[in-house]
Amino acid sequence: MTATPRETPVPAALIDALRRWREHGEPSQRPSRWSRGSWLKQFPGHHSFLDALPDRIDRAEATQHAARAATPEGAEPAFLVAMIWGYGPVGYGAWRTARVLAENPHAIDRLAEVARVARDDGGLAAFRVMADEPLRYLGVAFGTKYLRFVTAAQSSGHAVAPILDAVVRRWLLAHHGLRLNIDEWRPEAYERYVELLTSWSAELGLTADTVEQLIFRSAISQEGSAFWGEEWAKSAEPPPPARRAQAALLEIEGLLDTADPRVALEARGHLDELARIVQRGWAT
Repeated sequence: MTATPRETPVPAALIDALRRWREHGEPSQRPSRWSRGSWLKQFPGHHSFLDALPDRIDRAEATQHAARAATPEGAEPAFLVAMIWGYGPVGYGAWRTARVLAENPHAIDRLAEVARVARDDGGLAAFRVMADEPLRYLGVAFGTKYLRFVTAAQSSGHAVAPILDAVVRRWLLAHHGLRLNIDEWRPEAYERYVELLTSWSAELGLTADTVEQLIFRSAISQEGSAFWGEEWAKSAEPPPPARRAQAALLEIEGLLDTADPRVALEARGHLDELARIVQRGWAT
């Protein structure tokens, strides 16, 4: 099953991001710097592979390594590079990735299975397979990063599966009023997201993957990220305090993707209440 686009107005913020991106020559997304030492420490059996990676990982590099993800031998390096790209210079990324593999005895086989489904049936089908038996400590934010590169690498005729992380989620809330519930792997929430991006991409003449990139790059830049911010996408004015507070709350929510599910559920209950308070302050 594939998402069917509906008529949904393109937010002005997305149109503005597209305009500025084109005015600057449609630059590629900045590659991720990463903490090589942290990854070498957590994955001592992969020294040769990690040593061979460049100091900066971009989407093209991660896509290249995902080409053989449908086999167990290829799934592990594909997953590692996707996580390296996603965490960038964040030091705990290697530990969290190692925890996913250690806490799920058949993680590599599952990742290879998901890649095969993505290759044969597309990203939505692969998301549903992942949702049927989620890997512990692998949330939607980083799981869809793996899906993105797997679908981009395998020429199966299916669309690239867009990433859905905390940055994109808070942009959707701010500019489209949409709060996606992805505390767990919920196919209906991801399908709604893909449907929305597909609708906007059709109107803008882009791919859904490019729309996701524009949303992420403009949102993270306007939030003032030192790691992933880009000059062309930065806002001239800093966001108001209430918006910064909301961004901070959702950043914490994103960190809960790798927490124990019971702890995450309790914490999100408190975060939701704080978010409602902040939202009222933002609206006044």
